[in-house]
Amino acid sequence: MYNHQLDAFMKTADSGSFSKAASALYISTPAVVQQINLLEKHCGFKLFERSNHGARLTPVGQVVYKGAKMIIQLSHDTMAEARQVADASETTVRVGTALLFRCRMIPDLWSQVQAGCPELRIELVPIRQTESSTGIADLGTHYDIREGIFCTAVNKGKCGHLELMRTPVCCAVSQNHRLAKIRKLHIEDLGEECLVMPISGVSEELDAFRSELLQMNPKTKIIESSYYDVDTFTMCEINPYVLITQQIYSDIHPNLVTIPLETEYSLSYGLDFSLTPTPAVKKFISAVKHVSQSIV
Repeated sequence: MYNHQLDAFMKTADSGSFSKAASALYISTPAVVQQINLLEKHCGFKLFERSNHGARLTPVGQVVYKGAKMIIQLSHDTMAEARQVADASETTVRVGTALLFRCRMIPDLWSQVQAGCPELRIELVPIRQTESSTGIADLGTHYDIREGIFCTAVNKGKCGHLELMRTPVCCAVSQNHRLAKIRKLHIEDLGEECLVMPISGVSEELDAFRSELLQMNPKTKIIESSYYDVDTFTMCEINPYVLITQQIYSDIHPNLVTIPLETEYSLSYGLDFSLTPTPAVKKFISAVKHVSQSIV
């Protein structure tokens, strides 16, 4: 990352001789002198006092020497760190995790993936979620893959997605809700209810579900949520609300009763990954494609 002029400068300063620097660098003495002359021309001042006894740093040269040592060390450290990152990109898959992006299927897939790709390893990384972002912007930088529902409306074209299964739209209510004892719900059953569901424009399937629901039950009240978190589930637990959710998420709100909903709407569940995946991620996705049929 630094040029040959600094090499020639440092070797000459350390040895006090152009010829000794040339021997250390395996080049000719005139070549060393030329590199020093070019560096001095670039700097605009003399770096060495030349004599028959060798070359000695000028006061200005001593300042440059200190800085050059730091530059060279920084260059070595940077390249070492870059090699570590490059090596990790070949073997490490960083899996983002959050409340709604837990590893449910990856553990079962992993044992089979490793059988074919023993060099791969997984690193779990927390996903940074906010009210305005589900962390998709960090995909490919902060983490490589996340497992969960694919939000078709907002994430299409922003990331790759490997579907592992379809998960149907369900309802979840508090244990003392009037619908809690019903084994299967129909859209008609939601007519007088207050629903909690994701905001419009997140999922094409949920937007279609919402349209059909409001056509059949215009009086249905809907509370929109930017993203689901513990507060969302608590709100539905202490209020007579109906949470629109998926069966696969029933374990993250155990105090709510998840009830199947008789509907044709389902969402894609699988792995989201960057549009520019690392070599390790490419291997992982390819391996999962190969083994996922035996898991689903």
